[in-house]
Amino acid sequence: MSAPTPTPCGSKSARGNGNGVDRLSSLSDDMLHLVMSFLPMPEVVRTSLLSPRWRFLWCSTPFIRIDGEDFVDNRKLENFIDCLLLLRDYTASLDEARISPCCVDCTKCSVWIRHAIMHKVRLLDISGPLSLDKTAIFPSQHLKTIRLQAAMLRHGFFRPLNYDCPVLEHLGLELCTFWGHEEISSRSLKVLHISRCYLTPSLLICARNLTNLSILDTDIGGIVTRDLSSLVTASISLISKHFYHSDTVVVGHHLLDGLSHATTLELHAPLHERAFERGLPTCPMFSNLTSLVLGDWVMTADFYPLHSILQRSDNLKELTVKLKMEECSICKALPLTRRASLSGSGSHPCIERIKIYCQKDHLRVGELVQALVPTACNAKVSIERP
Repeated sequence: MSAPTPTPCGSKSARGNGNGVDRLSSLSDDMLHLVMSFLPMPEVVRTSLLSPRWRFLWCSTPFIRIDGEDFVDNRKLENFIDCLLLLRDYTASLDEARISPCCVDCTKCSVWIRHAIMHKVRLLDISGPLSLDKTAIFPSQHLKTIRLQAAMLRHGFFRPLNYDCPVLEHLGLELCTFWGHEEISSRSLKVLHISRCYLTPSLLICARNLTNLSILDTDIGGIVTRDLSSLVTASISLISKHFYHSDTVVVGHHLLDGLSHATTLELHAPLHERAFERGLPTCPMFSNLTSLVLGDWVMTADFYPLHSILQRSDNLKELTVKLKMEECSICKALPLTRRASLSGSGSHPCIERIKIYCQKDHLRVGELVQALVPTACNAKVSIERP
């Protein structure tokens, strides 16, 4: 049998079904929008030149994705986004808007954000650097997810999010700077993620329906958590180099107040860090807590932070201690915290497993085990390398 004859790329058979039919253009709008989603936004707009079928398809895409690196200069970027938003079909649903403008005028960027919200966007993802205030957010019955990166958030920015976005469920902030006394209290918010941000002077988190809270590698001012009655998981990691303090008093000792309903809790910080420790005497019982992960900050000479938090965790089943041998030189230089002595380390029969992750040559692991074993006599203890 002879080999089949290859079909030339330019033949009608290659373009369609042999009778000149454009099979790609015969697909539904949804399928063509899916094809467009793999293209940079300028290329999406250029598809209007393909044929009459494609002429206005770009106006109704369920996405807007702008990357400043796709443009030669900011003037062309601004003109493109202005035209894109103005000519867009306002009746079409907008699932997501991702804008990374790369150093454009902040007022202009706020206008784009408001325009996207007016188009009923559900997911808004903005990357800076840029500065935003409360005028950037427009009331919305559709906005569910907001992610901001490298943004300076001016005083009052969170107010419209708290009161004018009743279906907002997910808020992600990365590399952002907070200025002023701010509050996150949205009743619809379920997930709050704050990563590598700089907070000063204070932030109150009191979103009663929040289920997942993470504050990671963040330089804190004073963070207060309160009334987080729906909280399930919380993870807080404080950075080791810079801790906000006034004179000799470390700010932020109400950080633990609202975490008492969590079932899973992670608290990481270097040794001598005070924001966690200062909050322990006044924080409530962790009555729902079953899984606890702690860092170097509990490795004080008397293990006071460790015993204190265990005394408030009656139903704890699994304890993990992850030691990175980190120290905070700023906090180490501060005067020792005055604290009431514990009445005793107590007994914790509910703890079933204790895991300790550390380097092989950690000098105080033996002391840690000796401090834990008598209080958790039924627990299986393991020491592992990270």
